[in-house]
Amino acid sequence: MKPFDAISSATDWRFLSATVLALVSLQSLAAGDSCETRSQAGRVAVLELYTSEGCNSCPPADRWVSALPARGFASDRVIPLAFHVDYWDQLGWPDRMAKAQFGARQRRQVQRNRASVVYTPQLLLNGAEYRSSASDSSFGNRVAEFNRLPPAADLILRQRLAASAVEVELDMRLDLAPPGSSARTYIAVTENRLQTAIKAGENQGKLLNHDFVVRELIGPLPSDTAGGVHWKSAMTLRADWKRPDISLVAFVQDELNGEILQALRAALCTGP
Repeated sequence: MKPFDAISSATDWRFLSATVLALVSLQSLAAGDSCETRSQAGRVAVLELYTSEGCNSCPPADRWVSALPARGFASDRVIPLAFHVDYWDQLGWPDRMAKAQFGARQRRQVQRNRASVVYTPQLLLNGAEYRSSASDSSFGNRVAEFNRLPPAADLILRQRLAASAVEVELDMRLDLAPPGSSARTYIAVTENRLQTAIKAGENQGKLLNHDFVVRELIGPLPSDTAGGVHWKSAMTLRADWKRPDISLVAFVQDELNGEILQALRAALCTGP
């Protein structure tokens, strides 16, 4: 792990406050080019990985996260989000998936945990720092403990696919509202099976593979006076995104302590 005590400031991507939910059971319904996914009865954990292709200690963490589904950690238990940060870019290799926005999110998360240093690779489980190894059995125990919590929010995600975009509609209803209306709702676009041949920097000569890569992060979404969210927008699908590997992740987080109130993941609607 490599500490880094200064990152570039990022544009504030807030679209307003948000709120959230009270879960049902996970189900996806496809009708033509439309799909609907509902959050489930148990609470789903979110694992954030902050990583960079310019960091030579990051590939083992990337592989550990990629292997989670094969180890029994499917998206009904824990949803990984791999945020590629840009503060390594000036050290020899520009990461094509990195955004200043993601480094800014990492810094806010670290400040919430009353820490003074951000670094890569860094793992946050439900907003709290998680230090792990590939053989760390405590991860399963912590995820299982979290899954047993009652859901604090309910999410319904609807998709309608178009030629080069997807129309997304999200409804969120809070069940157990955090004090001071501190719930925030986000949507992430993620992509699996990404590969890069590194030609410079600390990983020069390596072929790196990535999964759960966050391509876009939208939010916090606007909330109504009751703390709920009804949000609808058309999201452009970039030409370099592989549609079979794209997923949408909706999650609600307590802004004060980082706790995940509920989350769901839905594969991109395939259409007719």
